[in-house]
Amino acid sequence: MPLLGILTFFILCASTSLAQDKSVDLQTRCGASFSDIYKPVQIQVNEDSDCTWSIVRPANETTRIVFSILDLNTAADCSQENVTVLDQNLQVLGVLCPNSPRIDVFETPGSAYLRVSTNSDALVRTVYLMYYSFAPGNEAAVCGGQINGYSGSISSPNYPSRHPHFAYCVWHLETPKNTKIDLSFTEIFLEVDAVCRFDFIALYDGPTTNSPILDVLCGRTVAELETTSNTLTVVLSTDYANSYYGFNLNYVALPENNSSSLFCSGEKMTVIFDPSYINSLGYNANELTLIDTSCGPVSSNPIAFNVPYTSCGTVRKVEDHVISYTNIITAISTGVITRRKKIEFVMTCELDNESIVEIMYVTENDIIQESQETGKYDVSLSFYQTQDFTTPVLESPYYIELNNTLFLQATLKTQDPGLTLFTESCFASSKSNFSDPTYSLLQNG
Repeated sequence: MPLLGILTFFILCASTSLAQDKSVDLQTRCGASFSDIYKPVQIQVNEDSDCTWSIVRPANETTRIVFSILDLNTAADCSQENVTVLDQNLQVLGVLCPNSPRIDVFETPGSAYLRVSTNSDALVRTVYLMYYSFAPGNEAAVCGGQINGYSGSISSPNYPSRHPHFAYCVWHLETPKNTKIDLSFTEIFLEVDAVCRFDFIALYDGPTTNSPILDVLCGRTVAELETTSNTLTVVLSTDYANSYYGFNLNYVALPENNSSSLFCSGEKMTVIFDPSYINSLGYNANELTLIDTSCGPVSSNPIAFNVPYTSCGTVRKVEDHVISYTNIITAISTGVITRRKKIEFVMTCELDNESIVEIMYVTENDIIQESQETGKYDVSLSFYQTQDFTTPVLESPYYIELNNTLFLQATLKTQDPGLTLFTESCFASSKSNFSDPTYSLLQNG
């Protein structure tokens, strides 16, 4: 049995060299042309360089170019030193500057061109990229997508089996507002490389791949990270060699202030607690309820409440133009003698026609903490093509001829049947900045 373990380890080490071996013999001379269906390309240029490389592929295929190393002169200005990616019609797809993130991906039909320009500083610049092309419907893996929720997991295609070659997956993760995302990788098993050129996971601290990079991971490891906001983008990119088990990560939404958070939308209140905070008070998720004790948390990790405005004991109050909704999360000690504090989390959302005010305070035996933020009603305004209001107008700006009938629908998303939405005024202008002349269509409701 020990001999089998040694043999398995030897095979793993030997197989990791496949992509590396092919990357050694590269046509990186200035002006080289590549026609392979896929190819790793490592470009090294010096000062005063202006070279263009061609990737020649059929027009009916999609060419994907994945940059994983971008080592330019960071002291240079982008106008003097950059990598420009062009499509088959020589239209610019993007420009990578010395301060651009090392990871970037471009897709284009057919052929593409890479132009590298450098300034006069005596340095060696290195760019590593992998390109491959595929016909319509022949992409390696269908993966990625939009994920919303308090907690969950993300894994590579086929996990825990081997991931496919030429996979490119993008997951956009969003948790409730006023939270951050805690990430824990239970396994990462990708091709080993000191700088993650070949197969990698890129994590972006925000909603898109234009957000700051949190980390780039590869090889055989685990990791724990935390975002600065409630959005995260996860990218998996693999090449043609060495398919392993990919990755699995768990995520959980935690309050931004490390204990609790409150978010008010036009439909409900969302309250999230860090379980460790509730545990430090001597309670757990199962002991927390709203005013209506039949309403408990919808998640235990994190501890999350969706508090409706019209049920679960929520109290509605109207004063002038302000409507407030209040509910209380309670954890009460039972028994004659207790060492636990009686705590109440009082949440109030104040909504007027301009904003939402979020107020939350905690009572722990008469100790009060308070937090407050602002937001807006969830109101939409849409044009429709006909009076049955079935087909909305999607183009913007929406151009119309004079003397035509307009169909306009205003919508307020709320659970409160006592709210009424009306349009106070509406006017039109032939100019985009609504300067004179303007034409009044509706005044004072």
